[in-house]
Formats: sequence, structure tokens, C-alpha cells
Amino acid sequence: MSDSATTTTKNETGKPGTAPAPTSESYDAAVPVVRSFLESVLGLLGVEVEVDIDIEEDGLHCDLNCSADDGGLLIGRHGATLDALQYLTLRVLQAEGVDRMRITLDVAGYRTRREKTLRQLAQTVAAKVLDTGESYHFEPMSAMERRVVHMTIMGVEGLATESEGEGRRRHVVVFRDRGDKGPRA
Repeated sequence: MSDSATTTTKNETGKPGTAPAPTSESYDAAVPVVRSFLESVLGLLGVEVEVDIDIEEDGLHCDLNCSADDGGLLIGRHGATLDALQYLTLRVLQAEGVDRMRITLDVAGYRTRREKTLRQLAQTVAAKVLDTGESYHFEPMSAMERRVVHMTIMGVEGLATESEGEGRRRHVVVFRDRGDKGPRA
């Protein structure tokens, strides 16, 4: 039996699982590694950036403060560059032996705006599925974006979600809960 602390967590679909709880020492070890990595990589790209890192309840939140032109470059098409940079940052921490933790990179509030848009879209889709009874397949999206959709739909009675597909084609499907029959009156 291990002495390491664990916490009950939920995966992207909200199902319980177990993961090591990052300690304050883990966060203290992670912050300089993250800052150094991001400043080095972005410096090589010629991007002047100030990295602000906050330790939040669910992990590290890193704001990359830069010019508007560089912000567009860092975000990339549909957030793809930002997602890739976030993934690489996690891999660097893993290589450094730091406990697993959630890291969110953001530029100019992009993640917040995207999350709001996804929640609104999920609510619109939920109403459509409830009215028609037909399943809805979202376009492929990142794990972080799928999680937003899953969590939003979880709050709608009579609906369920699941992720389908592999790799870049992974997407969310919204459908009537198995026990719920027919369109709503």
C-alpha cells in the first residue's frame, strides 16, 4: 500500500477514477519548469511573452501575455497551436518527474471565450436532441473541449454523451438517455 495521497477524480465523461493528488511541493516544483520551458520555446519562435502562472484548485493556469499578432500565432487554427504547446508542457513536466497535474495555457482569454461558446453550442444541441430524438455528432475536438461538452450535457435531464472515434477524429455524440423514449411534447 502506498503512502502517496490520492484523490477521487472524474475523467472527461465525469466517471470516477483515481489519480495522485498533486501536492503543494509538486506545484512548487512545476512552476519554474513550466515558466522556463515556455519562455525558452517561445523565445526560439521570436515571441516576446510574459508567463503568468496561477496555482488553482484544478491545476496550473498559465496566461501567456504577448502582442495581439503573437497571440494569434500562439493560439493557431481553432486553438491547435495552444493545445500542442500545452501538451508539450505536460510532457516536459512528466520528463522532469513532476506529479501529474492539469495545466491550462491561455492567450488573451481564448480558452474562456471558447468554453463559453462550447457551452452555448452544447445547450443548443441539447434542445435539438430533446426535440427531435435524433443523436447529434459534434465535429472532432480536443479532450479539453470534449470535457466541456460532456459536463454541460450532464446537467440536462434525459440526455447522455459519449466520445467516439480515435485520435484527431475523436468527437462527442449527444443522444437521448437509454431510458428516455421519443421526442418531448
